Amino acid sequence: MTVQCYLCTGKRCGREDAFNALAAELEEVAQVQPVRCQKVCCGPVVGCTVDGRLEWFARVRKPKTRKALRRLVESGGPVPDRLTGRRVGKRAGRLRS
Repeated sequence: MTVQCYLCTGKRCGREDAFNALAAELEEVAQVQPVRCQKVCCGPVVGCTVDGRLEWFARVRKPKTRKALRRLVESGGPVPDRLTGRRVGKRAGRLRS
């Protein structure tokens, strides 16, 4: 089974320098689905399934943060400490498509 990740392509998220690097890293381990703006613009925003629920993470710019997200996608397990502060609670479980 392939893991599904959602990558926000909104005006602000898609313009970030780290957007292309994030997309390339996620495509190695998951199927990446571009989606419209999720209204939580704060750097690159990505959604992935954690313990059976869609969770959104913002400000996924730096290499260490992208690496933590990649580990989360691969394991599907608990959220690494580096990502806990980047979780967007108001979008949890929801997707604007």
